[in-house]
Amino acid sequence: MKRKTKAWYRDTSHSRPHLFRMFRFYLLLFFTSFLSFQALAGYSQKFTFNFEKIQVQKILEKIEKQSQYYFVYNHQRVDVSRIASLKIKEESIENILNKLFKNTDVHYSIVDRQIILFKKEDRDSNKSADFLSMHKTDSTKQYNDTTKQKTPAILKGKVLDETKLPLPGVNIIFKGTQRGTITDVEGNFSIKRPAGGKVIVVSMISYKTQEIEIGNQTDITIELQPDVKSLDEVVVTGYQTVDKRTFTGSVSKINVDLISQGGSGDVGKMLLGAVAGVTVENTSGTFGTKSKIRIRGNSSISGNQEPLWVIDGVVLDDPINVNPNQLYSGDANTLLSSAISGVNPDDIEDIQILKDASATAMYGTQAVNGVIVVTTKKGKVGRTSINYRNNFTINLKPSISDFNVMNSKERMEFSEEMFQKNLMNFTDLNRSYGAFGLLLSRLSNKEITWDQYEESIQRAKTYNTDWFDVLFRNSLVQEHSISVSSGTEKQQYYMSASYYHDDGQVKNQHTDRFTASMKGTFNINRIFSVTASLYGSIRDQRIFGTQSATESNGIVSRAFDINPYNYAMNTSRAMRPYNDNGEYEYYLSRYAPFNILEELDNNFIDLKAREIKFQVDLNLKITPTLTYWGLASGRMTNSYSEHIATEESNIAKAYRAADQRIRDYNDLLYNDPDDDNQYPVTVLPRGGIAETDMVMGEFYTVRNSLNWKKVYPLHSFDIMGGTEIRAKTYRTDYYKGWGFEYLKGMTASPMYTAIKRDQLTSSSPYYYKGKTVSREVSFFANLAYSLNSKYNFTFSIRSDGSNRLGKSEKFRFLPIWVIGGSWNIDRENFLQKTEWLDYLKLRGSYGLRGNISNLGSPEMKAYYYTTARFEPEANETYIYISSPDNPKLQWEKEKMYNIALEFGLFERINLTLEYYNRRNYDLIGYVAASQVSGFTHRTINCASMRNQGFEITLNTHDIKLKDFDWNTVFTFGYNKNTVLDLVYSTNVAILSADRGGAQKGKPISGLYAFRYAGLTNDGIPLFYNEKNEKTNVISTYDQNISMLQYEGSREPLGSGGFTNTIRYKGLNLSVLFTYSFGNKIRLNPLISNYYNDVSALSGDLVNRWTTPGDEYHTNIPRIFEQETRDRLTASNADPVLFYNRSNLRTADGSFIRLKSITLSYYLPDQWMKTLGIASAQLKAQAQNVALWADKKLKGQDPEALITGIGIPSPKTVSLGLSVDF
Repeated sequence: MKRKTKAWYRDTSHSRPHLFRMFRFYLLLFFTSFLSFQALAGYSQKFTFNFEKIQVQKILEKIEKQSQYYFVYNHQRVDVSRIASLKIKEESIENILNKLFKNTDVHYSIVDRQIILFKKEDRDSNKSADFLSMHKTDSTKQYNDTTKQKTPAILKGKVLDETKLPLPGVNIIFKGTQRGTITDVEGNFSIKRPAGGKVIVVSMISYKTQEIEIGNQTDITIELQPDVKSLDEVVVTGYQTVDKRTFTGSVSKINVDLISQGGSGDVGKMLLGAVAGVTVENTSGTFGTKSKIRIRGNSSISGNQEPLWVIDGVVLDDPINVNPNQLYSGDANTLLSSAISGVNPDDIEDIQILKDASATAMYGTQAVNGVIVVTTKKGKVGRTSINYRNNFTINLKPSISDFNVMNSKERMEFSEEMFQKNLMNFTDLNRSYGAFGLLLSRLSNKEITWDQYEESIQRAKTYNTDWFDVLFRNSLVQEHSISVSSGTEKQQYYMSASYYHDDGQVKNQHTDRFTASMKGTFNINRIFSVTASLYGSIRDQRIFGTQSATESNGIVSRAFDINPYNYAMNTSRAMRPYNDNGEYEYYLSRYAPFNILEELDNNFIDLKAREIKFQVDLNLKITPTLTYWGLASGRMTNSYSEHIATEESNIAKAYRAADQRIRDYNDLLYNDPDDDNQYPVTVLPRGGIAETDMVMGEFYTVRNSLNWKKVYPLHSFDIMGGTEIRAKTYRTDYYKGWGFEYLKGMTASPMYTAIKRDQLTSSSPYYYKGKTVSREVSFFANLAYSLNSKYNFTFSIRSDGSNRLGKSEKFRFLPIWVIGGSWNIDRENFLQKTEWLDYLKLRGSYGLRGNISNLGSPEMKAYYYTTARFEPEANETYIYISSPDNPKLQWEKEKMYNIALEFGLFERINLTLEYYNRRNYDLIGYVAASQVSGFTHRTINCASMRNQGFEITLNTHDIKLKDFDWNTVFTFGYNKNTVLDLVYSTNVAILSADRGGAQKGKPISGLYAFRYAGLTNDGIPLFYNEKNEKTNVISTYDQNISMLQYEGSREPLGSGGFTNTIRYKGLNLSVLFTYSFGNKIRLNPLISNYYNDVSALSGDLVNRWTTPGDEYHTNIPRIFEQETRDRLTASNADPVLFYNRSNLRTADGSFIRLKSITLSYYLPDQWMKTLGIASAQLKAQAQNVALWADKKLKGQDPEALITGIGIPSPKTVSLGLSVDF
């Protein structure tokens, strides 16, 4: 056997020299540890007990808990209910048993870790063979020799867990008899078959009991499936499945049933409040957008902050490569950025979140932001089962009554005042107007008389249009899912299909998603098994059109923004969708006619997402203690977006707005440089615009690992090592077509001036192609040791390298290491009498992790370009150097330690207290460069920060009766982020942006505000400058940021959830509250440089300054006239921006939300049996029921970012049915 093993290693080392060197190092480490403990392994374990008047059964349970022994006995033959007292100190198991059963007729036999109890007469009459028949030890042979009866046939077998690992201590008994045995440390058993023995009962704590008809089989392999609650006892890391009792890392399990949300379809949006230390902000309710998930704070100032999603052991890369700073921008491509949105939630069996360095060690530099491990369902041994689920959800439309905006009368009177005081800008009125401007235009064009004008003004004051009612509807979301599970001992199958359809809350908006999956497990023989899976998804979605946001000096803008929620919230209620004839009422936007309902029909984005994934997992049991695990996965995605602005859209009409009065003001027109005398002309004389953007992704993963496990009476070892290769490729194709006539058969009528303009200005190329390739190779190893299941130690190491970092190997490669330990205190002798203590565990870890930013390159970045000249023969090629080389650019790093205490009381209370400290350093960012270098900025390792916090998870079983149950789950997480070092130049406009900014000694996303100092006697706001002087002449480019006031963190310091689940017979009620606290947010802008006729305007503006003296009674400035605006603009001052970003316009972002109320009912079994149904459950649910937040918000959602495609999550009600056949 040794020679064979030696040959195997020699062959492997020849093909994998690097891997072998790593294994050789860890095998050496293992044997050094092994020899240290080997001497101890041969000695008997010593025990100390002090029992006073306690049942023998309780004593046996305590021995099992403190040791690795298992007791096997027949309850009918061995009396374990008698009361006994026992006081021992440092004695062997034999002495304990001799004292415990002194003066009784109970005898024992110790076979490996099995202690078999029996009576003397049972042995003499061969009844003891029920338990001793096939244990091949000297102690069992003597009993077999005493019997000369005919020996029945022998049944041999092996019992495995759900991961195909052997299960020791499993009870095997022939049904209806007393004949049984238990499995040994390798999961093997052997038992004599009694006459007529055809069915065995297989049972073990935490696993489902199975009755198996064996027929005439003589050899059998059994796989036990965990009981529902047993999933809490194992940790699935994606690389290993580990016993939670010996695990040293920080992990939280999510109850998938509790977080299920009707109408969502995206598991990423369901995590809010589910796990302590995990902050989830559902910034948008639009399907496909990512929730903002932070596990224990931020890790970088420029790199990725998102947790790593892992499904069935494989990292799930996003289908498109989006800049981290763009994820929550509201840009359309973010709808395709969420990989998890393509997964059917009904296929998910288990979700576990890995939070500290020990738990995430095997994922290396990918996992600095934590890991969310998803395990999907698989086939089970037994009869074929079919499950069908449906869910019908109504998304409720919002109402304008939730917001503080002017009604029609107030809004029209505001416009009248501006007109009467000559404050109305008629140049702007030619660009955009609403109700007042429309009537004024008709009057000036003599379309209506003065009397008709006055009458129409009065009528407009009564419209009070609720734009939410006009644009939104109570939409229906349908979800249908069907799955089939079946299997034998040799093979198991799972298949599923699902359909998700959302009618869309807004006109011309809808979503369809189809998913299908197949998974099969094939046990080729007793040592080799294969699991193969295939998954595919299709999504077709239409969303309202939007342009990408642009930012200048901290001010974000978005052209042609038709976000329906934004429009409904900010559009004058004096405007109306239809005129008196029932036709569209047209107003003016960007010099062109505009009606929001028509625009939604003619300005939209079609999204198509396609995905297919295959995976093969191999499991080879080389020896009883050595296992090979192999994995190969391939995934292909196609993400396609098509933005159509038809010829009837406001965008197309704006490009054609070339009337003599406005052509010098319309910046969408084009000045041909080849014709100095020509006035600006349109580049879109007919047709519309079509933009297509397609990204194809290919992702491959190959992993090979060896796992050596050995269990001794006192010691257990678990060593794993392997290598992983990952490859991903993104291919991008973009085209922009001018003159696309969508409504005329999708024909093209391009204008050469559009292409000429794009080529000469290079502001918007009409096509481009790109390709990004990434290759990663990693080596990893893990050593776990457990002493008597009390003291557990782990050591993990992984090495990652990247060509995006410095030239030297010490910069390109980062060895990641983690050490961890845990102490199961409840197994100590001094706690054996504490009946109220279920478990008590102390654990901790410390390690180094890494991250990589999307900024910078170790090499000089230079690009080939062609000069932008319309004559091809005049073009020249040139090289543009965008950044200098940086040979010392290195990994961003993190050192983290974690300490936790876990305990359970009275079999009702489970509490976890956890503290962590993360120090991130060598963070990559931009710094100003010397002008003599030829560059304005350089990318270097320039910053560091710390995250520290604590977490509380409390589970209580408040009431536990046969027909009534009440469970409570409370999660609490607090994180304080502090920037320790930062080289960063900024100005007051950038630092005071709504998204927050970074400063040393403060959070990375701190909210900063101008300090309001009152109003002047003519109603202009004043602010304190750096000298605490009152002024309104402050440059937006001023870099003296001391004038700003730190308001608090933009991101929550803490969050959590509170769930109550009550069961009465077949009726279940679950209520979830979520909360967030410790952050500040910016209120929506209140004042403007110019109040156009379209905006709704806040109701607070009614209390604005109007006459001298009002400055003593109000803090809302007056309406600025053109002269004041010009004077302030000349000095680069912007008091309107400063006021909207002042401490007056800051609110507390804390909130409590009644997230969901779920009521479910299992229909009576007797009803279902008559219909041939195994079980059926009805489920009703309400989402986003109520919100308690700062009153200053006045309807503003503290989580939502309403921009681009972003819309807050709506209130919903749903009804669903789940049927098992």
